[in-house]
Amino acid sequence: MAVGGPAVVRTPHDSTPSSHHERGTAGPEKGAMAFLDDAEATTYRMLKHVLQNHCTTHRLCLPHTLVTCGALVAFVCAQRDETRGALEPRLAHTLADLKHYTRARRSAPPLAPFPVECLAHASEAHLAQSEALFQALAQFLHDRLAAERATLAGAERIVLSLLADLCAMLTHQYAHTAEEVEARIDRLRGPLQSQITAYHRRRDHGGSGASP
Repeated sequence: MAVGGPAVVRTPHDSTPSSHHERGTAGPEKGAMAFLDDAEATTYRMLKHVLQNHCTTHRLCLPHTLVTCGALVAFVCAQRDETRGALEPRLAHTLADLKHYTRARRSAPPLAPFPVECLAHASEAHLAQSEALFQALAQFLHDRLAAERATLAGAERIVLSLLADLCAMLTHQYAHTAEEVEARIDRLRGPLQSQITAYHRRRDHGGSGASP
C-alpha cells in the first residue's frame, strides 16, 4: 500500500520548475532538524545521499519519491509502541513536526533537482525502482539501528526530515505555495494511518518484512 499518490502532488508537467535550485543544493537552515547527536545527523545525511543517488540513476522523479518516502515514514512509525492505541494523536504530532521541518527549508533547496521525465506511473519499471528505493532506505536504517548508531525515535526524526526535504522541493522545483504544500501534508493523515495499521496487522500475524 503506497502513501500518497497522484492527488498528493502535481506532476512535473503541471507546473514550471523554479530557478532557485539551479545552483544545486543547500543545507537546511537552522531549526530545520532536531537531531539528538552527530551520529543521528550523519545517518540523515547518508540516507539523503542514498535517496538522491537512486533517483538520479534510475530516473525516479519527485512525485514517485514522495510516495516511497511516505511509505518509509509509515514503516518506521509502525515500529514504535507509541503508535499502538494512540495513533491519532501520534499522527497529529508527526504531521505538525513535518510541517515545521518543511517550513524551515523555504530559503534554499535541500536536494538537487529531480528528473523532469518520470517513469510511467504504475509501470513495471516504476514499481520496481520504487520498491528498490524503499528497500535501500529501509535496509540502511536497519543497519544503523543494529549498529546502535540511531534509536527508533531518532529514525523517526531522520525519515521525517527526509520527507520534509521532498516536501520543500515542491516549492523549490515546482513552485507550489506554502499553503499548497501544507494542504498536501494534511492529506497524508489518512494514507499514513492506513499503512501504519497494515504494518501493525502484519506484525501481529508474524510478518516482519518491509515493503511499501
